[in-house]
Amino acid sequence: MQLTGTAFVVLVCLLAVAALAGTLWALPKITGRGPGAQAARGGLLVGCQLFITLALVTGMNAYFVFYNSWSDLLGRLDGPVAVHGAKAGQGALASGPLARTVSPLSVKQGLHDPERDGRLEQTTIRGARTGLQVQAFVYLPPQYFQPQFKTRRFPVALVLAGYPGDPRGIIERQAMVKLAAKDMRNGTIQPTVYVITRTMVAPPRDTECTDVPSGPQSLAFFAQDVPKALSATYRLAADEQGWGVMGQSTGGYCAVKLAMLHSDRFAAGASLGGYLHAIKDPTTGELYGGSAKVRNDNDLLWRVRHLPSPPTSVLLASSKVEKGYRQAQQFIQAAKPPLRVDTLFPDDGGHNFGTFTRLTPEIMQWMNGRLKAG
Repeated sequence: MQLTGTAFVVLVCLLAVAALAGTLWALPKITGRGPGAQAARGGLLVGCQLFITLALVTGMNAYFVFYNSWSDLLGRLDGPVAVHGAKAGQGALASGPLARTVSPLSVKQGLHDPERDGRLEQTTIRGARTGLQVQAFVYLPPQYFQPQFKTRRFPVALVLAGYPGDPRGIIERQAMVKLAAKDMRNGTIQPTVYVITRTMVAPPRDTECTDVPSGPQSLAFFAQDVPKALSATYRLAADEQGWGVMGQSTGGYCAVKLAMLHSDRFAAGASLGGYLHAIKDPTTGELYGGSAKVRNDNDLLWRVRHLPSPPTSVLLASSKVEKGYRQAQQFIQAAKPPLRVDTLFPDDGGHNFGTFTRLTPEIMQWMNGRLKAG
């Protein structure tokens, strides 16, 4: 039974109702003031509260898609690929086209005719250089399937969910694919390929898109492995002018980091509800090998203050009540050409899907204006 499925949510809610009804029925029947009676009454109340809390948590998870599956919840997703016994001259992983299938979400998003609506595919991107892998959804615009565009290479926007995150939330809750399909039909944005994935490539760890010393090389995975694998599979822009990256929360930090540290690959990076400081917490572990230099290299505020500016465009978006607003102001004050910085900060809004959905259309329009087909 799927963790976010309607059947599971209904089952847990029914159990909570049953626990409440059972508690109300049983409590009057437990009489006496001895330890046994008190323990029984306490157990009933605690059990009832647990079932009600479980129902609330399950409903919230189904709505916000924090964890999409049991393996996701338990941290048992496929981790880094381990290679054994590779012979000299053989690549660690296949570097040819990715295996791809039409996603079951494609029809659910109203994509019935590829030449009219486009198509949503899903694939697993495996890094030939880093050995990391991640599942991804790829939205191909209608023009990708139209005969007159059969030789065209399309711009691509890499879209990164936060931590632990799930790309399905961006597709289903934020309706990014539906919005892209509508805007492309209306001609308000150019035909663009959207690759929607997560930043967690070494589950359950949050690597913050960092090349961890003696650990997962997450930055190299997104900057090198991902573009290489996608370009071997789809007709995508050949140079950085056709590549952009956008993300939310941790994905927003990753997007700006990729654009700044790899401006030779990404012409633009957009952060939605992201941050700019390198962090360390229980989910990340030690990311920097105890090195102040490595930590500074991954601190975007430090970089913009102390290193030459990269030739890329950055959009910082959130709300003025978010913690990231102050960091954004510091970043803007320190930014120097050729780095170009734009902002999108409404007066209100929280760190949630409601705010993300509200700002996503503007971010897509901004990204559209900075990518060129090639």
